[in-house]
Amino acid sequence: QEQAGTEFSPGERWWLDRFLDVIASSAGISVKDLDRSPFTDRGGIDGALRDLGDHAGDLLHGLNTELTA
Repeated sequence: QEQAGTEFSPGERWWLDRFLDVIASSAGISVKDLDRSPFTDRGGIDGALRDLGDHAGDLLHGLNTELTA
């Protein structure tokens, strides 16, 4: 998305980088993963929604689709 011109804040990048870490080690990520470390350090599901907004679910789905295919 950054290559297409989307800019992410440092907080958003933190979430995206952690999502990628989980996907790389688990071959996917789910909403339940957000209630585990390291996500709980930033508020878990509520923190993801706070920092990523309404796009949190779309980002999870898109990363799962693109990176596990």
